[in-house]
Amino acid sequence: MIAKILLFAGLLSATAWASDLTDYRFSRSVIWQDGDQQSLLGVTLDESIYNAAGDDYRDLRIKDRNGVEIPYLVQKIAGSKTVVSRHAIDSAIESFNKIGEEGIIVTAKLDKGAVNADGLTIVTQQRDFEYALQIHGSADGLEWHLLVENAPIYDYSRYIAVDQRDVELPANQYRHFKITVDKAAQTHLANLTELTRLLEDGEELQRSERRGLHYEALRIERIDFWHKQTETVPEDAKSFDYAVEDFTVRQDDELKATVIDIQTRRQPLTGFAVKTGTLNFSRSAEVQISLQHGIECRWQTIGSAILEALNFQDISHEQSQIGFSEQRRANYRIVIHNQDSPPLGITGVNGVGNGYRLLLLSEPGNRYRLYYGNDKAESARYDTAPIRELLRRGYPGIAAELDAEVASEAIDLPPDMSELLNSRWFLVGAIGIMLAVLAWSLYRVGKRVGELPKS
Repeated sequence: MIAKILLFAGLLSATAWASDLTDYRFSRSVIWQDGDQQSLLGVTLDESIYNAAGDDYRDLRIKDRNGVEIPYLVQKIAGSKTVVSRHAIDSAIESFNKIGEEGIIVTAKLDKGAVNADGLTIVTQQRDFEYALQIHGSADGLEWHLLVENAPIYDYSRYIAVDQRDVELPANQYRHFKITVDKAAQTHLANLTELTRLLEDGEELQRSERRGLHYEALRIERIDFWHKQTETVPEDAKSFDYAVEDFTVRQDDELKATVIDIQTRRQPLTGFAVKTGTLNFSRSAEVQISLQHGIECRWQTIGSAILEALNFQDISHEQSQIGFSEQRRANYRIVIHNQDSPPLGITGVNGVGNGYRLLLLSEPGNRYRLYYGNDKAESARYDTAPIRELLRRGYPGIAAELDAEVASEAIDLPPDMSELLNSRWFLVGAIGIMLAVLAWSLYRVGKRVGELPKS
């Protein structure tokens, strides 16, 4: 009973000590070009932070020069792409005139206050056509300047699903436009065939077929003018290449497989790229992680792929990546199943994965320091609404750097009793003690039974 009381007292004291723990193993200064106004800073995490920080980054803290804790937002780094979108411009048809026997001229005017036109679209329900447009622009509707000559619009839906009804315009500031079609009608073979048969006593003596010509004019439903707007929008998560700490290769004859044991710096990985000197192969492979189940350690598959290469004459094809959901672990294993084929010549392994950064609002003239490496830290609950609103409004953030890592003085931590109680050696020791106590109890009982009177 005394031993149990001492054990629980030790657990309670260790928990109380850990709850008051505020020291961090590492810290680094935040460096940026300080200005005279607030800034949205983006601090990119690197491999040193990944290696020491908790799995969910719960131990990251930023403090200013006065020791005040500063709210931050952890954001996955994404790439960006340029997107060109079209926006309609209000306009109206001013006039329509015929020229010659088959030509037409249509004039249109942009609404007052509308942006400049970058192009137009001829909207028509007609199919199977091909026309050439000539477009002029004017500032006042009197003096015209040629913008586009022989701009094609077409629809080849009779043969293939290909059509073009848009016309790009060069940069201009004109408000009036004149669209000319010199030949606004086309002749097509009619879809119906006239069949003539000469019969005598029910027997066909002569047959003739004739297809007429169909005259079809261009029918314009309306003309839509548009303006192009270029925007930079975020893409999917940007992929980063990460070097592994170390790897070893061995052959498992029982599994007929090549086993690669990998050590990393706990980067946020989403896959591995296996480098090999073998020119032609196709092997199934899987990535595994170690999971602890009581005193038993098992390897669990988290991703699989077919590794393959084909190099023959002018053919060069390679697929060397095995993907999985994001993990931050120190140890991985790749198993390449060779069956009865010779093992691959493994020359290297690289990691690929995501990247993260911290976003914070900085005050002019202040200084900030990042702290990390505290296994006992709890997740912080910050007010990040201002940062999210700035991101929504398109503020990209100013890139900040981190100074050299500074290690704190060694901290004498009490033993982690939860890990101790779940460790293999503790369980083996506890079982050994129980067996010893049981044996001693049986011995004492047997001895007492032997001392009893025979009657």
